[in-house]
Amino acid sequence: MTNLDDPSLLELDASGMLRHISDAGPELVRAWERCEDLVLPAGAEDATSVVLAGVGGSATAADYFAAICAPYSEVPVSVVRGYNLPNHVNDRTLVVVLSYSGNTDETLACYDDAWKRGAKLLALTRGGRLRKRAGEDGTAWHEVSYESPPRAATVHSLAPLLRMGHRLGLCNIDSRAIRKAAKLHARLVEDIEPSMPYPRNGAKQIAAGLQGRLPFIFGAEHLSPAATRFRNQLAENGKAFGAAESLPEANHNLIVGLETARHLSHVLAAVQVESRSLNSTPVLRRFDVTAEMLKECGVPVFRIDLGGATVLEQLLQATAWGDFVSYYVALLHGVDPTPIPQIERARAAIATPLQVV
Repeated sequence: MTNLDDPSLLELDASGMLRHISDAGPELVRAWERCEDLVLPAGAEDATSVVLAGVGGSATAADYFAAICAPYSEVPVSVVRGYNLPNHVNDRTLVVVLSYSGNTDETLACYDDAWKRGAKLLALTRGGRLRKRAGEDGTAWHEVSYESPPRAATVHSLAPLLRMGHRLGLCNIDSRAIRKAAKLHARLVEDIEPSMPYPRNGAKQIAAGLQGRLPFIFGAEHLSPAATRFRNQLAENGKAFGAAESLPEANHNLIVGLETARHLSHVLAAVQVESRSLNSTPVLRRFDVTAEMLKECGVPVFRIDLGGATVLEQLLQATAWGDFVSYYVALLHGVDPTPIPQIERARAAIATPLQVV
């Protein structure tokens, strides 16, 4: 196994992903302060529902926001990953379209759909076609001003959502909550950054345990979006195929497949992203039982008990774990974490018209 304490491994990170994942906490504070004067669409305060449309890192921000709003908001907040908005969207719906590049096909399609339905529209983007359309249409929009791969700009999409949520009474986030969450993130980074040696670095240990295995990431309740992002980071940063599962749902179907897992335990692994402080007692028992059943089949299980006392704090903690574990997986694979040629290939193929023979 490659020695993750070897400083020369960091030379693989030619694109500088380490800086982005290390600075997520401070960047959340900067993004929050920058969107203090966020302009919302007219009538946003009267919206009877909120729909967030995006994919990739933008959808992660939307998922996080929906999870933060869930225990607080009386207005339903939902997330769309695709080309079509739900049928209930109308002129009483606030639709927020998120695209870092501004050129995401799915998000542009949702923008057009929301525009035709007369929805209250807000665009969050760095530029591209989305910014152009918003400018031409007189649509409210906010610039995501951070230079990075989209997946590393998640907090810059999350911050304006939280500002919006604060103003509309969808969540109880304020400047104090933002700064506290960022401080806790920075403290965790000190414990799992490359300078922390392997014997005391939980992220390095998990990455080593995942090497050469197909990881299943488990989350529950407010941490299900964090499990999904963990899986996504393992794919995009670590170039590792895997899956994300949610409890208690997985206890009603996935665990039946453990009969096969007995024969595949040498290529499987599990990571449980959990919280002894915020997850409900029945769900905590589900985590215990799931871990026990996986171990009985010979599947290694890595359990992360997150710090933090609020949903935002825990989501940011989980983000750090997924970021750094995936970063170390990339180093173990001997690759730069940043390039994503498979996504570029898929995007180019989809943009190419089908040849009719």
